[in-house]
Amino acid sequence: MKSLLKKLISYAVVIVIISAVITGLICYIAKQNTIEKIKLIFGLIVIAITALMFLMNRFIKYLSNIRYLRSSLSAIDKMSGEQFEQYLKVYFEKIGYKVELTPLSNDYGADLICTKKNEVVVIQAKRYEGKVGNAAIQQVVAARDYYEADKCMVITNSYFTKNADSLAVANDVILWDRDDIERNIRGRI
Repeated sequence: MKSLLKKLISYAVVIVIISAVITGLICYIAKQNTIEKIKLIFGLIVIAITALMFLMNRFIKYLSNIRYLRSSLSAIDKMSGEQFEQYLKVYFEKIGYKVELTPLSNDYGADLICTKKNEVVVIQAKRYEGKVGNAAIQQVVAARDYYEADKCMVITNSYFTKNADSLAVANDVILWDRDDIERNIRGRI
């Protein structure tokens, strides 16, 4: 909540500064001749509206991302695979990663490519109703090699089979199940 308040205050400060600058310019322009006044005032109004719309759009996106990350596990269970990928993208961006979503097909086993400093992590997202098996582990291992990543993960809203757990250990794959989502993602919001 403190983060949201800080963000709101910073947007308000920027809006006040923009408004003050524009007001000062309008007062200065008011001393010029009439036709130039109208042109300049109109231009300033357009610039001000554009700047305010940009700031409001950024703030609305920020609020939307926060709301998205606060989704309950039951809401996550109702997401499509693409929405789950977007959910994970928002989370990893929030913790400082630059995130690229791969194409929906021909992704070589990775749904997200996350980069922070010089570390690359590929993630296979599995929004599942049943347990996730070996195939997801095999796919993300292939993706790690293809994208030359340092780490690889499989994240699911469900759980993993015992065989998937064993294969992940053998291949150094990080697994997050629904309990990890609750602890690592929802626990940090």
